[in-house]
Amino acid sequence: MRGFNPVAALQELLESCRVFVEGATDGTGFFVAPGYVVSCAHVAGVEAGLPAQVRWDGQDYDAVVVAASADTPDRSSALYAFPDLAVVELLNPPDDHPCVWLDMARPLQGTELTAVGFTDTLQTCAAAPRRVRLSAGGRTAQASGQLVELVEGEINPGLSGGPVLDHTSAGVWGVVKATRLEDTAMGGFAVPVDALRLIDPEVYRTVIKKHDRFHQSDRRWRVLSDRVEQVPVGEVSEGAFDRHFLGLLSALSDSHDADRSHPAAFLAVAAPGTPLPERPLLTHRDVYTELTALLPPPGGELPYELAFCANLARELAKPPSDASGAATELRDGVLIAAGRLGLGEVVRARLAGDGVPARRPSVIGRIRHSLRDRSLYHVMVWRYRSQHDIVPGASESSALHLREALGLLSDLLAQQIDLMSDTPQRRGLIELILPREVLDEDFAAWKLWPEVGYWSLGRKYDLVVRPLERHEAPRLHAAWEERWRHLEGKRVGEALVCVCGRDRQRQAALDAMFNNDPALAALALAGSPRQSPVADAYMVALTSGVPMMLWRRGSVPGPPVCGSPCGIPGRHACPDAGFLTRAREFLSDTPRDDVPDRICALRNDAEIEAEDEGHIGEHVVLLWDDPGRRIPRTPLVPAAPTEEGQPVE
Repeated sequence: MRGFNPVAALQELLESCRVFVEGATDGTGFFVAPGYVVSCAHVAGVEAGLPAQVRWDGQDYDAVVVAASADTPDRSSALYAFPDLAVVELLNPPDDHPCVWLDMARPLQGTELTAVGFTDTLQTCAAAPRRVRLSAGGRTAQASGQLVELVEGEINPGLSGGPVLDHTSAGVWGVVKATRLEDTAMGGFAVPVDALRLIDPEVYRTVIKKHDRFHQSDRRWRVLSDRVEQVPVGEVSEGAFDRHFLGLLSALSDSHDADRSHPAAFLAVAAPGTPLPERPLLTHRDVYTELTALLPPPGGELPYELAFCANLARELAKPPSDASGAATELRDGVLIAAGRLGLGEVVRARLAGDGVPARRPSVIGRIRHSLRDRSLYHVMVWRYRSQHDIVPGASESSALHLREALGLLSDLLAQQIDLMSDTPQRRGLIELILPREVLDEDFAAWKLWPEVGYWSLGRKYDLVVRPLERHEAPRLHAAWEERWRHLEGKRVGEALVCVCGRDRQRQAALDAMFNNDPALAALALAGSPRQSPVADAYMVALTSGVPMMLWRRGSVPGPPVCGSPCGIPGRHACPDAGFLTRAREFLSDTPRDDVPDRICALRNDAEIEAEDEGHIGEHVVLLWDDPGRRIPRTPLVPAAPTEEGQPVE
């Protein structure tokens, strides 16, 4: 006797969601939410407002296209332009129709698939139902996106607009778009359903909420999906876990500022430096599903999607809130899920706000080499309010000579500082991401506001520099993050050691020392990193992940002191006029995150005590490189339409 086959049962349920669409041409569609059908635009129509006819279960229903992607008139391909998707709304839909479960993850190559639609192959009916078994192939690029190849089966024209079921995830991830070659088993192409986010955002938000709410109450697809995943009795499958939380999220209202808040929510919990997804984030569901696609976080940390739900529950619980009931359900769901993972304390801290470290607002400027000519430089600035709220001040500049780049940076910093209101208790923070050859520029003395001639950048603001080379080399980030953590809770004066690059401090020996001691994280350089031999030692420290360094601008180490107690690196003495000793003294009680503020105070002390030419605050440079304050590769928030700043003559 044959046993129950959940995939076969799911294929039958998939067929019951299939509809015949008569629009711009004849083809297939499928129910995704009560009263809503998804199909191809070349089947239903490429313009909102066009009428269509939908046939389901032997009955015809009047319908209208409510959203569709337009075709490109001068396209170079025979295929309709990407994404070639349409949403059709039935004017008087039936009450009892099922809906597919949408899966935003694309299948791995070789995954078994099922597509359903219609065919006239038998020549007895123009719309005979058809089911075809396929496999996921590679990817084929169109102008605005990638199609997934469907292989090992025949795709006939009547299948266009039909759903494609993933046998592994038990969800519909794609829409059949085209055949590769008619009357052959060469397969065809499908559009991922996440491309629905590229058509009308409001229609997408409406449909996806109705989709998730439908599956919260209708158990048909959920029951079969759980059987497909075959998890042990008493355990919850990944699919069931996700469906539960997506249902809870569907009960929440999206922010009126969704285009900005959803990207911000994604970046708030993703690992530092994670770029935004290629598709726009329009709903809570989009944020959740994109977070599930990331590599999992280190052990002992909340899964990113669970951290997102916890953040959302915490924010919704704050008064005034019109979603307290939904927020409570979400909060309870998060607590239960985290408890099963053994992360109850972690999630309780996040729900209370203790697990979300505060970030200090700043203005960040960057100078980077031109890829075509390293003697030229590009300039860009951002306003940083938190890890998930980084606003570019303007588009990146064209390639400029160094003096022009520095002049442009000066102008742009002044503009952005005026736009960024300082926190009440602290001076503003200015972070400059720079290549090594620019580190010794006297940024602290810059006068950004000529009308206030006694203001200097380094005395009015907490000014730090950061190494461009490390930000552009992901392989260096793990050691950087580890050493930054070693400074947490420590007084920097106690952690500070000296590096000069002389005598035994050759690069290989220094590298070996750093390899053996991950706690080496704060250095006092015996001279400028632009001058040998300190330059060699600086590069070893940079590539080893050292996040904090101090030196005196333009200084050069004295003659070699053979037999000095400096060591590799120096812990107790410094041959360069006691710079290490004085730095330790002035930073003796200063924690890691307060060092920029302390250095600014030292610059002001040096100005007050102008007769003391040896004051440590005179010409001091602070490299302070927090790995949690990275600029993502993808812009986070579109800059306001402004003209690019002009370089200083």
